Amino acid sequence: MHRSWPDEERVRKALSPFALTPEKIASTIGGCVHTPESYQQGGLQQFLASSIERHLESALTIVDGLSSADNRYSPDLNEKADFALAHDRSKPRVFFEVEFRPNVEKDLVKFQIGANRGTLAAGVLVLAAERSNINAAYTTMPEYRKFSRIIDELRPSYPLLLVGIRIASDTA
Repeated sequence: MHRSWPDEERVRKALSPFALTPEKIASTIGGCVHTPESYQQGGLQQFLASSIERHLESALTIVDGLSSADNRYSPDLNEKADFALAHDRSKPRVFFEVEFRPNVEKDLVKFQIGANRGTLAAGVLVLAAERSNINAAYTTMPEYRKFSRIIDELRPSYPLLLVGIRIASDTA
C-alpha cells in the first residue's frame, strides 16, 4: 500500500526523471527476501530495515543510470537519509527512509530540510502496514494508517511517498 502528498500527480512528476513510480518502489520492496536465520541476534525490525534499505538501493540503482548519492539533506547538518538516489550528485535526489522506530516524525523534518535546501526531489518513507505483522511486542513502532493521518494533518508541500509493508507470515 502507498499514498502520496501533496498529491499523486506531484509525486509521479517528481519521480519521473528517475524512471521511478510509486508502484515500482512498492513492488521493489515486495521483492525483498528475508530469512529468519538472518535476524535471530538483533530482532526482526532491525534486520528488516537494513535488509530493505540494501535491497532497494541495489535494485533501484540498476534503473536508467541511477546511482547512490550523497544522503545528507543539507551540507550544513549531519542529518542523513538511509540512502539517496540520483542521476547527478549535484542535482536534487530521492531520499529514502525505512523506519520502524517511534521517532518517525524526524524523517518528515529531514525531508522538509531537504526541500528547503533544494536537495530533495522526493521523499520515500517506508513503515510497517501493521506493527503486529512485524513485532507485536514493539508497541511504539509507527504504523502506516496512523502515520498517514498525521501526514494528512501536516500537509507537506514537498513530494512524499509513504509505503506500508507487510511481511509473509512464515517469515515473521
